[in-house]
Amino acid sequence: MIDYKKIYLTKTLLIFGIIFLVIFSFFGASAQEEGKEEKGKVESVVNIQADNVTYDKSTDKMIFVGNVVITQEDIVLTAQEADFDVDKKIGNIKGEIKLVQTDITITGETLEAYLNDKRYIFQEMVKLIQERKDKEEKEDNIIWNCKKLEIFTDTRNLTATGEVKILKKDYTITAEEAVYNDKEQKIDLTGKVKIEEQDSQRWISGDKAVFYIETERLEVQGNVQSGIKLD
Repeated sequence: MIDYKKIYLTKTLLIFGIIFLVIFSFFGASAQEEGKEEKGKVESVVNIQADNVTYDKSTDKMIFVGNVVITQEDIVLTAQEADFDVDKKIGNIKGEIKLVQTDITITGETLEAYLNDKRYIFQEMVKLIQERKDKEEKEDNIIWNCKKLEIFTDTRNLTATGEVKILKKDYTITAEEAVYNDKEQKIDLTGKVKIEEQDSQRWISGDKAVFYIETERLEVQGNVQSGIKLD
């Protein structure tokens, strides 16, 4: 006599077994792909050292005080105090602030550091020095002075605002805002723009301008005025 109940149970178990294998194989493959993606990522580790540190678990904040040194890849940041939100990786830093990245040095009174985005916002008495050389391998540094400076250290692009003053060899450039594009090697200037050439004692002003660093080419627009100082 044929046991139909036994055959039905066997078929049911077989179907469930096949479904389980398919689901297991799918998630196993997904996990492997995710693992490959994770291996392909380059980890960015931030190291912080200081004389003293306080951790508040309730707010998830760490406060570093005294001779603070923060390193992330090619960036070295020194200060006297750093207050970090551990979860968001955002820090408020103050006291003798200095950021060094290869040929760039930035100082300021206060700093907001967004470590995940490699975004740094300096405020008050900001000074940035870009170490450069001209075609003849002579020093041709660019010095920025402003009230506020935002820089992305991965692209090296930056925005300076508030009484911006840029010094480059024979040029003195002033504006209300200056946006620097590192890849294109140009500075977009807006608001009371004035460019003075020291040796020739010439100057030109306008509402906005573009200064091309490599060629020293200048484009000025809006209410343009120019003058030459006579002997």
